[in-house]
Amino acid sequence: MATIKAVTFNTYTKPSGYVLADLPKPAIERPEDVLIKVHAASINPVDVKRAFGILRIFDPEKFPARIGYDLAGVIEAVGEGVEEFKIGDEVYVRLAEEERGAFQEYVVASANTVALKPTNLTFEEAASLPLATLTTLQGLLAVKGGLQGKTVFVTGGLSGTGAAACQLAKNVFGAAKVITTVSTAKVGLVDKLLGEGVVDEIIDYKTTAPGKVIPRGSVDVVYDTVAEAMSYLHLVKRGGWVISIICLPSGQNLKGLFPNIPGWFCSFLDMAFKISQYRASRYGVNYDSIVLVPKKEELLDLKRWAEEGKVRPVVGQIVPFSDFEQVKKAFTDIYNGHGVTGKTVIKIVE
Repeated sequence: MATIKAVTFNTYTKPSGYVLADLPKPAIERPEDVLIKVHAASINPVDVKRAFGILRIFDPEKFPARIGYDLAGVIEAVGEGVEEFKIGDEVYVRLAEEERGAFQEYVVASANTVALKPTNLTFEEAASLPLATLTTLQGLLAVKGGLQGKTVFVTGGLSGTGAAACQLAKNVFGAAKVITTVSTAKVGLVDKLLGEGVVDEIIDYKTTAPGKVIPRGSVDVVYDTVAEAMSYLHLVKRGGWVISIICLPSGQNLKGLFPNIPGWFCSFLDMAFKISQYRASRYGVNYDSIVLVPKKEELLDLKRWAEEGKVRPVVGQIVPFSDFEQVKKAFTDIYNGHGVTGKTVIKIVE
């Protein structure tokens, strides 16, 4: 039986406990499936959180468990019901929950979750986009009334989601002004990595508190990537929005992805979410917290925007799959919350 290399974990663990295992090469079993030879996969914070057991209460793992959602690669085989793709197509995907396992040499995915890779991007660049950018897109789409002509404040502008938020807000949704925060060492990288004119105001959060330089009631939308949403309510205009991708979502939103979530935990999340909504309402501000629901049509939109130059991937480092100690270190940096720039990508095919 043919085998492949795959990053797995045999118990809930920090990245130091990850294993490079030999697994049977996956095979197409459903007519709608495609087999993808993975060329690159990117790390998201949810990968290391999940492996540590943060979701165990409502979606326990079956060990050995695989890790990773984002990848880019080449179609090697297609199911009999697949007409959209052919062998040799370059694709990228945010894997569905039940297909998780991006950090391995081959994966099988439903064609309904797969899109052709942006033609102007490398495999590493394409693999960096799906989860972070689609999460950001759905967050910005949640703002009723849109962003055209508005002021948007994005925290953590050179994180994976922050970089996507700055670019989508300005280049796709027509925001008039984008403000973001970065550390001192990254101030000079913003225009270089995101493009001239994407960000209008850069705040070095190491030396300056955003609340002291952004006028009270001057922001239409706060896009929160660092769990600081509630501390910026006074900056938002009445009727404005705070969108968080890091704070607790409502139980109902999470239940849509994890139907087995216990009722008591769902109620707890709903209560915490309503408290955040209440705090925001005292300032006349709307609040929402986003959980990604993958949609293929949005992956196709992202392909077009990347090809038009409206969205640039921000890849901080590329680590070879063949050096597993470096792979574990890359996961560890994400686990420890080190301020990495952009996305970290594992290069599977070297």
